[in-house]
Amino acid sequence: MPNVVSYNNLINAHCDEGRVDVGLEVYRRIIEIAPFSPSSVTYRHLTKGLIDAGRMEDAVALLREMLVKGHGADSLVYNNVIKGFLELGNLEKADEFFNELKERCLVYDGVINATYMDWWFKQGKDKEAMESYKSWQDRNFKVVPATCNTILEVLVKYGKKEAAWALFEHMLDNHTPPTHQGVNSDTFNTMVNECFREGEFEEAINTFKKAGTKPGSKPFQMDVVGYNNIIARFCENGMMKQAEEFLAALSAKCLTPDVTTFRTLIDTYLKMEEIDDVLRMFNKMVDAGLRVVASFGTRVFGELVKNGKAVESAEILTKMGNKDPKPDSSIYDVVVRGLCNAGALDMGKDIVDQMMKYGVGVPPVLKDFVLEVFENAGRGSEVKSVLDQSKWINNSRPAYPRQPQSQHEPTQMASGWPLGPSPLMGKSISGEPQISRSQSFGVHPMSRQTQLGSPQMTGQLPLGSHYRQQPSGFHNMDQQQPSKPYQGSDYPIEDLTFIVLLFSFLLLYYE
Repeated sequence: MPNVVSYNNLINAHCDEGRVDVGLEVYRRIIEIAPFSPSSVTYRHLTKGLIDAGRMEDAVALLREMLVKGHGADSLVYNNVIKGFLELGNLEKADEFFNELKERCLVYDGVINATYMDWWFKQGKDKEAMESYKSWQDRNFKVVPATCNTILEVLVKYGKKEAAWALFEHMLDNHTPPTHQGVNSDTFNTMVNECFREGEFEEAINTFKKAGTKPGSKPFQMDVVGYNNIIARFCENGMMKQAEEFLAALSAKCLTPDVTTFRTLIDTYLKMEEIDDVLRMFNKMVDAGLRVVASFGTRVFGELVKNGKAVESAEILTKMGNKDPKPDSSIYDVVVRGLCNAGALDMGKDIVDQMMKYGVGVPPVLKDFVLEVFENAGRGSEVKSVLDQSKWINNSRPAYPRQPQSQHEPTQMASGWPLGPSPLMGKSISGEPQISRSQSFGVHPMSRQTQLGSPQMTGQLPLGSHYRQQPSGFHNMDQQQPSKPYQGSDYPIEDLTFIVLLFSFLLLYYE
């Protein structure tokens, strides 16, 4: 059943595509039928969508509805409305809602100050922008990194470097996990990127490793996102040695490079036409078990094949095929064509063989191409055998039943179970009751209850029991079988029932 997060994602998707009325219908449906209420995030998505659509009055009405329904005064919903009025040039109305928010809650999100700062800076009124920043500082809120990051980005954007670096240092000093998280990787990314924009590469590296100096502050444990960012900046500046050094440092810290890490490096090497480095990095990506999507795979393999690396491409593709999910048929298409055009027909046939074996399937266009190439080489029969669909269908079928070796041995299926009803159903092949070595006669093995009303003696072997093949999990006791297996015809069922009941009674009595 969907929860409020699912509905919020749906509403956000509709609003992003300009379908705010559809988003409102989803919102009304939550109210009508959902066992939960809309969340503050619901109102954030909808107010933003309404404002983007130029429906300011509707956004204000929805904010009022949020309050009437008992939800708190969410700072980010207010921020959407304040930002909307500022963009309309209505500073008075924006201030009205800001003051209302401050009356409703003692602590509000500093993102609103960032909104005011950005608007004042755009008006060329730096003084008013910095006054807004100072008013936020004076409140000395203990806020999450996301809030400070928003203000930090505004300061950097409008060239207020001194204030930006001072805020960055302050955030580092306040990083005292687990009691308080002062920074995150986005904080570092903002300042590292600013260093790169200024061409201060050494300063960027120092910033990446920077920690607070205040007693009690701790260094931030950088995550993969932060490493990916600085690697991307090095790649943009052609500093591949440094990029790979940080890749090695990422792995050394017991972090795992992700698809973004490798794609950034591979794309850069492709632009630099360093094909050997592309091949090396692509191999690392596949060895790491990361998925190669069709669009990226066809592009990289296409470049490798074009530069004479068809055989090496086939080796990488074979490694990819050994894992799930299997590569897309379009990736196989590029490599097979490259091998055939390079004259590596044996390897091309092997790759086609893998496509059939893994169930990827050979598209008709590729099939015609391969048949033509092999026919021209006088080897058409070889590839036709590989492309024979019935061969793979037959191989996927279970083995034929083994014939019984004697009249007393029931026919076995490939799985090892006797044909007919399962042994767990308490019946033999002939329909007569089957006695399991761990069950008394007449007891259903699944229900563990006696069907004749006699006491259940688990773990005891009744008279006349014999051993048949059991499912996995039972011990193999074949070596203890009697010389003449019980066939169900030596004693009438009434006699056997009496013997079992008597045996059970005696055991109970002597216990």
